[in-house]
Amino acid sequence: MFLLKLIGKIILIPIMLALTLIQWIGIFLNSLSGVVLGILAFIFALTGIASLMFGLASGPEALKMIVTGFVIFMIPVVGEWGVNTIDAVNSKVRQFIRS
Repeated sequence: MFLLKLIGKIILIPIMLALTLIQWIGIFLNSLSGVVLGILAFIFALTGIASLMFGLASGPEALKMIVTGFVIFMIPVVGEWGVNTIDAVNSKVRQFIRS
């Protein structure tokens, strides 16, 4: 049993390194996209609200712009969920290797 566990740990070391690298790249890309898409989402939402207030667009058109801003804002949130999932898997692999 000890030998099988040792072989499993040796096999999981490159997987752990790959998961760590993927996690770092994901954090970087998510941070970068969070800034860019946050600004873009703010512009969409502000345009929708302003056009509704000044009567430049009807209610459904302004609502489409606001919803688009919200969807754009949620993209980095979904990316963060993916990075957290990779982090959880990486943590479990590290815990198995250390045991």
